[in-house]
Formats: sequence, C-alpha cells, structure tokens
Amino acid sequence: MPLKKMLISFLAVFLLSVFPSLFVQAAEGKKAMAVTPDPRATQAALEILEEGGNAVDAAVAAQWVLSVVMPQATGLGGSGLFLFYDIGTRRILFFDGSAAAPAKSSADLFFDKNGGLLPYAPDRNTGGASVGVPGLLKLAEEVHAKYGTRKFPFAKLFEKAIREAEDGTEINKPLAEALKKNEQRIALTGPFPAVFSEEEGVIVQHGLAKAFRLIQAKGTDVFYKGTIAKAIEKAVRKDAYRPASLTGRALGSYSVKTRDPVHTTYQGYDLFSAGPPASGGMMLFRALHVLSRFGMSGFGQAPEMYHLLGETQKAALFNRSAVADPDFFDVPFEEVLSEAWAENHAASIKFDRVSKEGEVPKETPEESPGRDGVSVMVVDPQGNIAAISSTLGDAFGSGLFVAEYGFFLNNLLAGFSEGRISAGERPPGREAPTLVFKEGRPAVLLDAYGPSDPAALLLNILVQKIDSGASCAAAIESPRLLTRGRTLFLESGLYHQETTRLKLELLGHALEKKDPIGFAQMVCFDEGSDRIVGESDPRGGGEAAGF
Repeated sequence: MPLKKMLISFLAVFLLSVFPSLFVQAAEGKKAMAVTPDPRATQAALEILEEGGNAVDAAVAAQWVLSVVMPQATGLGGSGLFLFYDIGTRRILFFDGSAAAPAKSSADLFFDKNGGLLPYAPDRNTGGASVGVPGLLKLAEEVHAKYGTRKFPFAKLFEKAIREAEDGTEINKPLAEALKKNEQRIALTGPFPAVFSEEEGVIVQHGLAKAFRLIQAKGTDVFYKGTIAKAIEKAVRKDAYRPASLTGRALGSYSVKTRDPVHTTYQGYDLFSAGPPASGGMMLFRALHVLSRFGMSGFGQAPEMYHLLGETQKAALFNRSAVADPDFFDVPFEEVLSEAWAENHAASIKFDRVSKEGEVPKETPEESPGRDGVSVMVVDPQGNIAAISSTLGDAFGSGLFVAEYGFFLNNLLAGFSEGRISAGERPPGREAPTLVFKEGRPAVLLDAYGPSDPAALLLNILVQKIDSGASCAAAIESPRLLTRGRTLFLESGLYHQETTRLKLELLGHALEKKDPIGFAQMVCFDEGSDRIVGESDPRGGGEAAGF
C-alpha cells in the first residue's frame, strides 16, 4: 500500500476510535425509519415505505438487496430470524427460519475414523457436509404472507435487488476484505466463482438475478422443490472438498417455526429478543440480570463501570450449550434466567480486583469462529417494527457456490459445537435482535452483526443507553470492551483513556487494544417529541434513513 494511502487509512481508524461521532450514520424521522449495513439496502427499504408499504414489505426488499451487495454474509442459501412488533395486536412475534440438518445427516458427520472431532477450519466449516437446508427464503415468504401488504406482492420485493444484480454492484469494503481473506477456502470446493474476479470494483451477478426472476415467476417452490433445488442438491453432492447429501425431499419439507420470544425486565424496561435456537437474547438477558445487582447508573463512565461490565461478561456469557433447538431439547429457560442464578454469579464479581481462577466458570466465552451476518431494522408509519437477522454462518458460508443461480450455501451445520447432529435439528446461533419497551411503548430496537458476540456488543450499548442515560448516538458510538478468557479487549477510545486503562490494570485486567469490537445498529423512539432516531454503527458502512 502506498505511504499516502497508509497514512490516510491509519488516520481514519484513529479518528473513528477516538471521535466516532465524526463518522456516525444517523437519521431522524417522525413516521418511519430503516437501518441496514449498506446504504443501497436502506434506500430500498425507504422507497417501499415512501410508496405506502409497511415494515415487513420494506424489510424483505432490503434483505434481498443485501443478498446482492453482501453475498459473503447473507443470501438465498442462508438462514434468518424475524422479530416483529404487530401494532394491530400489540404483540411481539418471533419466527425461526434457521437452517436445518438434512434428513440423512449422520450423527458422526464431523468425526474422523478414530472418533475424534475434526478441526473446525477447514474440515467442518467448508464444503457440502456443513450445509443445512436454507430457511431465509421460506421465512421471508411466510412473514410477508401474514403481515405484508397487498400493494407490494412478494414477487415485487425482488425488483430492486434484481436491478442491483444485473446493472452491476460496487464491491464495498466488507465484501472486498472477505474475498481476499477467504479466496483459498472457497477454492477448496471447486473453481473460484468467476463473478467475483472482476478488477473494476464492480460485479455483475446474472446468475443471482436469474434465481430471483425464477422465484418471482414460480414462487418459492422453484427453490425448495424445482430447478433451483436440483442445482443445490447437485452442488452439495458433487462438492470437491467434502461432498454430502442434501436431497430435494429435505429441501421440500422445510418449514418455518413460530416460537415465543424471550423476555426479561431491566431497570423498569421490558426487553424481548429472539429465543432458541438462537442463544444471544438469553445470554444478553442473563448478563443484565447480573449487572442489575450493582446499580450501574451510579458509576457514570468511571473505570469501575468498565470493570463490572467486563467481569459480568466473564461471569454470564458462557455455557451456551444449554440453549439449543427447542424441538429437540428442553431448554432450561427458568434456570438460565433465574434470579438465583444471577445472585450466585454476581457474588463471584469483586469490586477491588479481577476474578481469579476458581471464582469464574471454567468455560469462559470464546470468540465465534468468524460467523458473519446482517441485520435489517424497519419502523413503518403505522407503528409496526420488523427486524431480520440473517447469516450464512462463516463468511461465504460453506464456500460452496451454486454457480447457475449465483449464491453461496451456508455452513451452519458446523455450528453444532460438539459435532453431533440429528436429522431436522437446527444449529444454535448467537443472534440477538432485541426490542426494548418502556411502559408499554417501544423505546429502543437494536441488533448486532458480524463475527463478534452480539450479546456482548448489545450489553455495552444497553448499559450506556439505560444506565448511563446516553443518547441513541452516544450509546452506539461509545467505545466498547469485550472479555475473552483472561483478556479484556478495549477499543481505542477506551484504551487511550489513561486513567481508565491504568485503573483496570491495577485491578488485574490483562488489556489489549482491539478495533473495532463488532458492528451494531439501533432505533430509538423519543416519547417526548415523537421523533424516531436511527443509528448505523460508525464502525461500519451502513446507513439509517427515515422521514
């Protein structure tokens, strides 16, 4: 990299970490708001809203645009979760479109001949064996059928994405970085997709546009039972790295699950999030229960607040194996979210020092192995609120590309941490789209995406928003911390606060600088002025827009 570009890049990172408000992607509105990780998707949602569509219409349209511009993180071959506030019934609904293990999945799929668990990368996370039945398309179809408008039929919601795919899409920074990092892994499954080899910084995706047009014309059956299903089956069976069986029968029998969201209270607020098989909401709520024992609002931005925040992550964000597919396991909701559990683990946290060995759970939280994803959040003029969290798993999922139809297949079966799989089972995820209410009215909508733990990210933001009374912008801009094992990672904005850093070191924390710690986005509802404020994380390249 030329010296000039290197200096500019360094300056941008430094300014972003110390003065993130210089780069914040914020918007205000009175009636509606859309927030996504890419401006093209946000504008697609906004156009739908301006033309009379509702939150579901807009969210689905934005999701398909993200499938074009961020194919490393989401797409037809992936899975999704949908959290919805229905203003008509005042209900919060959760729909599970997670990937599912095919009917012929073997319980020892990820074990070697000696019974040992294969290494995660590349043996478990690459190739056909890691591919689950994709659920995102079926999820979008079902929620739109139930809650979308007649003005925007499901087929019409692909139009903006088709134009983006056929006219050419500028390769944004996240896609460019992901391609460079994953090129060798993708090549393990077969020839590297030629569509991503463009040198002009623009890609034209005729195959993906073809898939969208087929779905428009023939409905989702063409994906789950027709010609696209046959292409998926063939791609998995003929994978050059780890071929497997994903039959048309498995694809055709996929169904979206309607589940209950998880709920808790914190400091007078009601919080709702996606439930199992996603673990993020339960982990977040468990951490908030621990923090509630310490009166965080009294600390402001003192070093003690960051000490407690780091120690709470250590005490609460572990043992995710308790959260699994509720159709296969009895998830211990009451135990995980009990007051007794919170009291017991809060007692392990000391004000004057870092917790020592023997005082914290042996299973300390680990960074998820590169899991990527996107989030779409939309509020419409009627008051409906829609949030879609979608993913392929790791960047580019399995690395397996369905060339004729232009999309990558997920590797979500690799998410079974112990390697054991049952047919039809849905792997655990870490997604945590969260709705916050105050006295029965929406107060905050927030979500996190990318490889960092969503529960840890949202914990940082909620402490700033609820306990410290920060504005929507300040809450998302505030520098974050992340506990991993014995190490406390700090973003530059915290690490360069000398008093805070020295106090944390005196308390016994092993500190490291890390930029950025994840990506988030949020919407805040100002009850006093009826304003809606949208915030896209200044650490990323997303956009908020409203009217």
